[in-house]
Amino acid sequence: MAAVLHDRAALAGTDLTVSRLCLGGNRFGSALDADESFALLDAYAELGGNFLDTALAYADWVPGVERSCSEKTVGRWLSARGRRDMVIATKGGHPDLHHPAGPRLDAASLRADAYASVQNLGGAPIDLYYLHRDDPARPIDDILDTMESLVAEGAIRYYAASNFSAARLTAAADCAHRTGARGFVANQLEWSLAAPKPERVAPDLTYMDADLLTFHRTTGLPAVPYSAQAKGYFDKMRNTAALPESVERYDTPDNTRTADRLHRLADQYAVEATALALRALIDCDIPTVPVIGCRTVEQLHGSWTALTIELDPTDAELLACLTIPN
Repeated sequence: MAAVLHDRAALAGTDLTVSRLCLGGNRFGSALDADESFALLDAYAELGGNFLDTALAYADWVPGVERSCSEKTVGRWLSARGRRDMVIATKGGHPDLHHPAGPRLDAASLRADAYASVQNLGGAPIDLYYLHRDDPARPIDDILDTMESLVAEGAIRYYAASNFSAARLTAAADCAHRTGARGFVANQLEWSLAAPKPERVAPDLTYMDADLLTFHRTTGLPAVPYSAQAKGYFDKMRNTAALPESVERYDTPDNTRTADRLHRLADQYAVEATALALRALIDCDIPTVPVIGCRTVEQLHGSWTALTIELDPTDAELLACLTIPN
């Protein structure tokens, strides 16, 4: 029997203990105004959640919003409510959305981004700092050296990768072993039970594939998947006559078959298909903490049921098979 999960899990290679679901903040301060953002954050904390995900670049692509509005909203909420035991993760090194000039993993850009995030979030240190995009042309030794400096200065506690290939993650692990650097303690990438159409994945983004899965299985590096709910694809498959444009990127025969299996199990356990999809990621054979992108408190509560589902062993095995990339 796949039992009710413990509320928290240790993030390997750190002293951080995080809730089994991470709350994504890409809508804070933009699609969700301050009151709506605070309400969602309050509800997440009340459920026992303590792992918040944001980024310096969120949501700078939205016209008319405050720059770095997601980070600043999280910072204001922390100031208003007290930090409690929140683990704050943010990301830097993203190409400038208004003046794109390619990758920004040079030391000067990383330092500027990290210290801007420190200010936005209410002070150092940041618990977990992701590199938002990779620059394959920049030596991994240089990148890790910059991150080690930021740790030594007290700006950040731990650093991690986002949208790095398996080859670059392997190079980073080798570099850390060779030099004694701390190295990446997690990897954030797109991963759900619905694989996007390959042509719909941007060149500088990564989706869990066979090479990345092998890397995580071999090293035990925790995965923190974004778009872990496939933008609600599984529930929208059932509840709408035509798929909205936001989930069309998942409209493939393989994903339709996965949706059918999830819907049968969802009916059996009286839960949402999306909750089962989250549970499958959590229960897979690598350490995984999915990021949930809720818009409402109701959606948050629906996602949280993933932690309380008690699965028959046969059904748990079926779900585990669905996490393996095609």
